[in-house]
Amino acid sequence: MAIFLDEAKINVKAGDGGNGIATFFNLKSGGKKIASGGNGGKGGNVIIRASDSITTLYGFKKKIHLKAENGKAGSANNKSGKDGRDLIVPVPVGTIIRDSGNNTVADLSSEGDEMLVSRGGIGGRGNASFTSQIRRFPSFYEKGETIEESWINMELRLVADVALVGFPNAGKSTIISKISAARPKIADYPFTTLVPTLGVVIFDDENFVVADIPGVIEGAHKGTGLGHRFLRHITRSAVLAMVLDGQRLIESDGEDLLFESYDVLRKEIKLYNIEVYKKDFVIIINKADLIPDKDMLKRVSGRLSKGGKKVIIVSAVTGEGINSLVADLHVRVKENRERLSAIDDVQKEKKKERVYTISDDALKDRKIRIEKSPDGFVVKNKRLERMVAMTDLENEEALDYLRYRLKKMKIGDRLKELGIGEGSTVIIGNLVFELID
Repeated sequence: MAIFLDEAKINVKAGDGGNGIATFFNLKSGGKKIASGGNGGKGGNVIIRASDSITTLYGFKKKIHLKAENGKAGSANNKSGKDGRDLIVPVPVGTIIRDSGNNTVADLSSEGDEMLVSRGGIGGRGNASFTSQIRRFPSFYEKGETIEESWINMELRLVADVALVGFPNAGKSTIISKISAARPKIADYPFTTLVPTLGVVIFDDENFVVADIPGVIEGAHKGTGLGHRFLRHITRSAVLAMVLDGQRLIESDGEDLLFESYDVLRKEIKLYNIEVYKKDFVIIINKADLIPDKDMLKRVSGRLSKGGKKVIIVSAVTGEGINSLVADLHVRVKENRERLSAIDDVQKEKKKERVYTISDDALKDRKIRIEKSPDGFVVKNKRLERMVAMTDLENEEALDYLRYRLKKMKIGDRLKELGIGEGSTVIIGNLVFELID
């Protein structure tokens, strides 16, 4: 069985673009030569895709660095290089993607949802692409775009119809083992369940998924006892089942202790996420077989149900009340599904397979930012930086073409408008030049 892991940090890098090439072929008649260098291929993308066949992020514990294939270089006779293959990274359904700043950029909550997390570099142009009336025999090419690696964070939130929530040792694991085929480790001590367990419940020829969430304790909303790691798994559930330990009723002041447990559970959920707190829920009093005073059970049940919520008394060990519990959960899940099915078909289709992508706005941004350094004025603009990075700065003809492009874009005038005077040293990527009229 795969080891459960619900957090991972990975390093991703799309493929670099392939270099163009500078080649010629000579015409036998007249000895004329024609530029024939092909373009480089595009680098492969890195795409994260949600898959029902995976249930844990454990595979990323050792395999941290993920890289797509580079584009191939162009070749003679105007032949373009082959594009690099995309790298498809499967993750469990319910995975949330966050950038290095911990901002949520994608929620892969359905099978097939995907996120393009690193875009492949564009291929460099071969010399055949630079032929013009001015440059009849260009002998230079562009380098492929080099892509920087980046770090992203992934967090798994289980997708289940029902979440069993309760204090440690309340009997949630025994309940899920009774109502489904799940076989969690069960023992008579707190924190038996250290990872969430999913179980499929079959009722009336239909099925629904129940999650056994590790025991919540007071202060869980602040992270006490790994509270955040546990509570995150209830955010997607349509129904919450609040499991109370009925054994507390045979202790001194047992009724007060049980109500205190219930109040703490509701409080922790409310403080963690108000939207989760508003979800539909049912109250379960477990371990009824240990309570000889049935009148007490009825009295406690009546007090808990005053808020309008259903209270179900069960014994997961003997099976008492289990059928009633499953029937009640089935009705609640079915009502929720019917409500969701009323959503417009187009919206549902969009929800089924959502495609996220990293923004390329930086390459479209015309704004130029200037930073003063000991060596001169550093120009910050992704489009200009990429243009310079793809230029063979050791080729004089390539440098001339870069100057021509910068002049055509009126970069010199824009730099002067930003307060950079003539004779100043300007730095764009690896290019250092002196600003002149």
